[in-house]
Amino acid sequence: MTLVLLLLIPFLAAVIVLTCKQSRRAVRVAMTAGAIEVAAIVHAVWRIHTVGVLQSGRYLRADGLTAFFLLSAGLILALVLMYSVGYLRHIPAGRFSSPRWFYSLTFLFVFTIMAVYLSANLGMLWISVESTTLASALLVGFYNTKGAVEAGWKYLVVCTVGIAFALFGTIALYLAAVKSGVDPTSALDWDALMNAAPSLAATSNLVKLSFVFVAVGYGTKIGFVPMHSWLPDAHAEAPTPISAMLSAVLLNCALYALLRFDSITSQAIGSGFSHGLLLIFGCTSVAAAALLMVVQRDLKRLLAYSSIEHVGIVALGIGIGGPLGIMGALLHTFNHSVAKSLMFFTAGYVRDNYGTLRMRRIHGMARSLPWTSVGLTVGSIAIAGLPPFGLFISEFMILTAAFSASRYFIAILLMIALTVVFGALVHHLQRMLAGKRVDLHDRPKLLPADLTVMGICIAILLVLGIHLPRAFANILQQALVVLQ
Repeated sequence: MTLVLLLLIPFLAAVIVLTCKQSRRAVRVAMTAGAIEVAAIVHAVWRIHTVGVLQSGRYLRADGLTAFFLLSAGLILALVLMYSVGYLRHIPAGRFSSPRWFYSLTFLFVFTIMAVYLSANLGMLWISVESTTLASALLVGFYNTKGAVEAGWKYLVVCTVGIAFALFGTIALYLAAVKSGVDPTSALDWDALMNAAPSLAATSNLVKLSFVFVAVGYGTKIGFVPMHSWLPDAHAEAPTPISAMLSAVLLNCALYALLRFDSITSQAIGSGFSHGLLLIFGCTSVAAAALLMVVQRDLKRLLAYSSIEHVGIVALGIGIGGPLGIMGALLHTFNHSVAKSLMFFTAGYVRDNYGTLRMRRIHGMARSLPWTSVGLTVGSIAIAGLPPFGLFISEFMILTAAFSASRYFIAILLMIALTVVFGALVHHLQRMLAGKRVDLHDRPKLLPADLTVMGICIAILLVLGIHLPRAFANILQQALVVLQ
């Protein structure tokens, strides 16, 4: 029941919230359901940590890798729900873009995310990843403006085409498993494929073909260059809490699926082929995103390209391989989720006060919005990979792994890209912070919940940059064991 509850709670919450006619009641129900879901996630992570593997029937399964990504998703869900209370206070109750529709669609989105992480079958995993697209497309176009609708359709079309490639890859792996003697009824089960991985070497061409399609398909959802075109538009047009969910949770879902296939491929034919492909995507994404960040004019689009850069760094860590590279990649996903959520939360507050996210129209923030400026500055330092924040540690681990593996070109490229990113962030940030004070007395003020959310994000980034708590390190280690 531990795994079933993770799916049942958000699904029921989506239905119940939609029936609430009053906005206040919808908020109360959403907060209650969210608290129960987060508690269920914590309980599931603890059970996995103590038991090792949880199995519920044939299609639901959770191991150390699942626990790590569940922990990240649960944290971001809690932060998003806290932030949404203040963010949605200006939305009229009678529109489609009302609090009850927002929370209902959000919990439906959470349901699909949980389905991705708990899938024991690669076919069900594909269905779940595709479901995240369908569930979140309406959230991308939530405000029903021309730009939002266009971004929603672009997101839906591009990601659906990409996921079709992942379907072809899944079918190719199924054929490889069946030809290698795996029972057709279990040829997509994770356990069966991992156990039979050595025998898949006899069908190495099919395995390679499978991973190429999967890397392109799920890579589209992750935001690898050149399949990234949907991501800046979706992040820029979606409501701020959903932008945080897209960057901090959705990208991780697709990465989780890709990691499952990478593990099977590495066990079957060695890690050279799959990791080489990930290094290509990682280098391309890091280099292109760093350069594009320099010329951005919209704050949320800047953060979107930052997400592309960071998933590229994660791909480099996985591609370099070894315990240090993979551990750095996993830790980077968690650190990036927290840092990017902080940045999107502050961006939402900037738009509420200035009425725009066009950075050339934003000035005097340091005097007009001091607390928001602190959050934006700390977030920028963190995502730039500077100490004493967690992303410095994870990026340092990946760089160390690159030098240890004699991947000097990749290490140098990453350091150059990080330097460009730092320069871009400083350039954009100083223009927004500097200048005369702007009168914003008639604008919404920060609520205690907003300050709490920002404080939690900063505290986590500081803690993970100074010392990994033992419990967190153990969960990270269990995830690493699954991938080796």
